[in-house]
Amino acid sequence: MSRGGPFRLLWWQARRQPGTLAAGILFGIAWMLCQVAWPYLVSQAIDGGTAGGFRGIVPWVLALAGVALAQAGFAVLRHRMAVSNWLRSSLSLSRRVAHHSAATGAAIKAGTSPGEVASTVANDAIRIGELFDVTARFSGGVVSYAAVGAIAMATSVQLGMVVLVGMPLLVLVMTAFLRPVQQRQARWRAEQGTLADLATDTVVGLRVLRGIGGEAYFARRYELGSERLRRRGIEMAQVSTWMDALQILLPGLFMAVVVWMAASLVLDGAISPGELVTFYGFSVFLIMPLRITVEATGAFARGMVAARRMTDVLAVESAVKDPETPVPAPETATELADVASGIVIRPGRFSAIVSDDPASATTVAERLARRDDRSLRESQVLWGGTELTRHRVKDVRDRIVLVGSDAYLFSGPLRNALDIREVRRPGLPGSAAARRRRVDDALAAVAAQDALDALPRGLDEHIPERGSNFSGGQRQRLSLARALLSDAEVLILVEPTSALDANTEAIVAARLRRARKGLTTVVVSSSPLLLAQADEVHVLDGGRVAGTGTHDGLLRRADPVGRQYRSVVARTVNDAEPDEPVVSNETWTGSIDTVWAQAVSTGSIPLPHPITNPDESEED
Repeated sequence: MSRGGPFRLLWWQARRQPGTLAAGILFGIAWMLCQVAWPYLVSQAIDGGTAGGFRGIVPWVLALAGVALAQAGFAVLRHRMAVSNWLRSSLSLSRRVAHHSAATGAAIKAGTSPGEVASTVANDAIRIGELFDVTARFSGGVVSYAAVGAIAMATSVQLGMVVLVGMPLLVLVMTAFLRPVQQRQARWRAEQGTLADLATDTVVGLRVLRGIGGEAYFARRYELGSERLRRRGIEMAQVSTWMDALQILLPGLFMAVVVWMAASLVLDGAISPGELVTFYGFSVFLIMPLRITVEATGAFARGMVAARRMTDVLAVESAVKDPETPVPAPETATELADVASGIVIRPGRFSAIVSDDPASATTVAERLARRDDRSLRESQVLWGGTELTRHRVKDVRDRIVLVGSDAYLFSGPLRNALDIREVRRPGLPGSAAARRRRVDDALAAVAAQDALDALPRGLDEHIPERGSNFSGGQRQRLSLARALLSDAEVLILVEPTSALDANTEAIVAARLRRARKGLTTVVVSSSPLLLAQADEVHVLDGGRVAGTGTHDGLLRRADPVGRQYRSVVARTVNDAEPDEPVVSNETWTGSIDTVWAQAVSTGSIPLPHPITNPDESEED
């Protein structure tokens, strides 16, 4: 569907709502035919009254009343179906884009900007909905035009030809303006997407902008972008105003021609006065199908622009795909190995990955979690001895969870933002009290009780988008609590404590290990407090494992691996090659982390009380 272009996208959506589309078209045709019947019934009443007096009028008046009631009923039904078609199509396509964006993972960021995706959901889906909305009225207009032409030809061939030929000519004149409207609509839509990108970047980075004094600069950029969008809108409106004017002028001229010709035929005795009224009524009525046709053509033009842009978003291929013949997922507590780096993650252990190039360590973490299959084309990740890409994506996602360094919280009740498992599968076994205890335990494990206590309604508090009412450290701890609540068999964390102060980080590091006891946990971090909790630490050099050991053991190693490790955890470079691996304070310069790492590893300074026995203290 996503590769077939805009027409295929529209056809795909139409096949999802055939009932409402068919009903809307049926009611639209019936509604318009009732209006076609009005001039004919009025003319018959006039001719009947002229020939038979009051008795000649009564049947036609009753017929008019019946048609009026039917028209009212069909108008209500047509409107309901039109609104239903509009909502179903726009919301369905919005969900489609949202789900596709989520499913494509890293690929959507490379192929499409966040602002473009947001504009597609917010604007393009509505434009396509308008196209489906006008379908019923357009169908009724086409059928009613054919009915009017048939009646006119039966009454007067001359007038019938004017009606049948004149209407298409008017439509052609009107649609001549649609191409420039469509072009200017496309330019306006492109500027709108660019401005949405700029707004998204500015809002997301507002705190950074304030820190560097860049608010005025980005405000000016947004002002200039808004001015360009305004100019594009004016250009589009200039052509649209000509179309609006022509929709009044051309039908008025057409009606004048039809009435003048009909009056001439009455004077010549070719048609009756009642038939003159019929043609006048038809000429007035045909203004409606004309306007509906122009409206439908405009909606189609805008809808095609929107569908083309939506197709571009949907054409972005997913970063991960199920294989044609997937293999069953391995048994629980199985080994995970990255062949390219040489890292082997043993089940049930707390492992860490350290590198002087943080990006390379993050890349390994993303490969282990199968974030992007494109990164696995030249390297292998084995899950229980089988290539990770041979398994279904769902099996991998259910059991291997990657939490990046961005602490993103979705808007809504805090409870739903944390316990994703309960949101996805409501009604899981266990009482409400038991589920609440799960959340409380996760919050306690990450020392996030202060964030909860600050909310008047606790877990039921509605948090804004991105959790903007929390500090950076609180968002990170809440994100970590959400990861713990996933109960993932393998949990991969990238810099999970980077926004925390040392005391809080010490508490979280110890409690995290306890909370994940018996499960596989992998952390990418350079924090000595977090690394001290690991069963084994893998040190990367140039993307390959240079050495593996415990935190204390690596600190004491006198070889290049030990020097590299100390330089990473101390955030400085030591060019000396000491006889004693753990160097003195005089040798190390410029980092309190160095002193801390030395003292902890040698035991000269005891660890804080929360680390040795975290359950006895809740101090943050």
